[in-house]
Amino acid sequence: MDHFEQELTRMMRDGHTDRPYEDRHRYRLQAGVRARQRARAAWMATASVLTIAGLGIGLLLLASSVAQGGPHTRQPRPVTSAESIPTPSTVLPASTAQVGAGSSGPAR
Repeated sequence: MDHFEQELTRMMRDGHTDRPYEDRHRYRLQAGVRARQRARAAWMATASVLTIAGLGIGLLLLASSVAQGGPHTRQPRPVTSAESIPTPSTVLPASTAQVGAGSSGPAR
């Protein structure tokens, strides 16, 4: 019960009032209190059902995405190291290797 309903119940049970409530007023107030309680219970039930449905859908989507490999499949990255990797030197054919008789290296 909220504060309003507690005060209403206290006032109706309290015998110190100058003018007691008539039966029709009491029935109408009690019907109003019951209607508020039913509305609050319906609101809470609806909120609970929607929360459970949302969690169920979320878990279903999560399970299906995990089964399909996840939303973000990681591609393997090439392996790199901090050291420089020497590249193979270019091998010149034998006919171009000795262009000049006195040269010590390949001709440019």
